Amino acid sequence: MAAPDPNRDAYIDLIKRTITNYTYLGGDYSPESFRSVTHYDVPNAQWKIEPLARPATLLTKNQLDLIEQCFISVQERGVPGDFIEAGIWRGGVIILLRALLDAYGIPDRKVFAADSFEGIPKNARAVGDPVDQWRDRWIASLEDVQLNIKRFGLLDDRVKFVPGFFADSLKSLANEKFALMRLDSDSYDSVEESLVYLYPLLSTGGIVIIDDWHLVGCKQAVLNYRARHGVTAELKTFDGNAYWVK
Repeated sequence: MAAPDPNRDAYIDLIKRTITNYTYLGGDYSPESFRSVTHYDVPNAQWKIEPLARPATLLTKNQLDLIEQCFISVQERGVPGDFIEAGIWRGGVIILLRALLDAYGIPDRKVFAADSFEGIPKNARAVGDPVDQWRDRWIASLEDVQLNIKRFGLLDDRVKFVPGFFADSLKSLANEKFALMRLDSDSYDSVEESLVYLYPLLSTGGIVIIDDWHLVGCKQAVLNYRARHGVTAELKTFDGNAYWVK
């Protein structure tokens, strides 16, 4: 186990509070009970707050804690490879992962950020996925994401961007190896494509985190992939996320 370090833990806690914009929007809520998505008007598909107040991630503190715990786990067990998130929106998780590299003094891993940077594409194969009906496609440009990361002082050559729709872009990673992969791809097609191209690159002992376990298309894509490829590793759920160790 990593030795306790109050300064490190305080830094990472501040990163989590900032990327969720708890520091501005938290009010009387505790960090554990705060949900930045409450500032989003779901029926009208629009934010209730001005652009500069919007968070860099919709994840909860528990979900961010899970990422840190998985990060520590693969590091302590010596699982080889880098870290990747497929579907990064405004880059909050990329900021956290890059900060964790510094906080834990890890010089030899990189963080890959894969996204279309044009929003969630509609499914080409799956039929009836509710994500296709969303009016908000959650678009964040590459330039905006890079600026978000730069504001934290974390934009350097250890952050690798993989722009483009997954069916095309993820093929370029065929020679990479990953210790931790997080899929926040929402739709059936995008989650399936993420697994098809990335899961074979995940080291034995590596961890995959599925963000959108509450979305029917995402969940079905994961279950179908696991069944098709004989993945029997125990699938656990935590605060709306699913994960397993390869």
